[in-house]
Amino acid sequence: MQRILGIVNLRFFYFFCLPLGSVCIMACTSKKNSNDARSLVVATCADYPPFEYYTPERSLKGFDIDLVRLIAQNLKKRVVFEVFEFSSIFAALETKRADIGISTIAITSERKKKIDFSRPYYTQKLYALFRKSDLDYFKKVFYTKNEKKIGKIFGCQMGTTMENWIQTQHPDEKCITMDENLPLVEALKSERIDVVILDGYQAKTFCRKNIQLSCLPIGNSINSYGIAFPKNSSLFKLVNEALKVLEKNGAIEKLKHKYHLD
Repeated sequence: MQRILGIVNLRFFYFFCLPLGSVCIMACTSKKNSNDARSLVVATCADYPPFEYYTPERSLKGFDIDLVRLIAQNLKKRVVFEVFEFSSIFAALETKRADIGISTIAITSERKKKIDFSRPYYTQKLYALFRKSDLDYFKKVFYTKNEKKIGKIFGCQMGTTMENWIQTQHPDEKCITMDENLPLVEALKSERIDVVILDGYQAKTFCRKNIQLSCLPIGNSINSYGIAFPKNSSLFKLVNEALKVLEKNGAIEKLKHKYHLD
């Protein structure tokens, strides 16, 4: 999956430097339109290229963003995005501040207790990112699995399927979670973390940009991504039907190709 690294780096810059006023405008706009039947208020987290991120022009872009726009077009609705930290998306849905949530949200049994999910739309491959000097060591850890207790500090984005994977596969290891991947990578480079679990696109991008890092595929995620809803949402059936149409007409496959996810 090849992308121009400069775009990714600029995306991180604008994400961290985006003025608070712009975020407030988004939030106020979404609140204003939350009861408008013609609008679809969407909660997302713009820190995960190529699924959702800010362009240098401060507009939202990505696989998930385009997918929602196609769904809204199918439903004849106008999209209003509201940007949160990833872990806050679920509260926005539970309080019905947003109509749906999309941000590479893994479908898990625990999450299903509080929110509903659409049919799966993508299943991702997980990668381990680490310092290149540890390559041989982690090849042994992840490919031979001779021992569960390895005495290394794991890192991952908070509330993600990566955190679930670490808890299942390496329950005895210390795990540091953060809201974004970039500070996790900085912690890895400064040796405060030994290995970061993330998706293949992110892992390969960080490796290309940081010659001291390396990565290995460690298997598919056990949880696919789905669109999230407040419980008993009237949009649940409509969005699922729209997803079926987009799968059947090849639109989702075209998006995968556009964002180098195929």
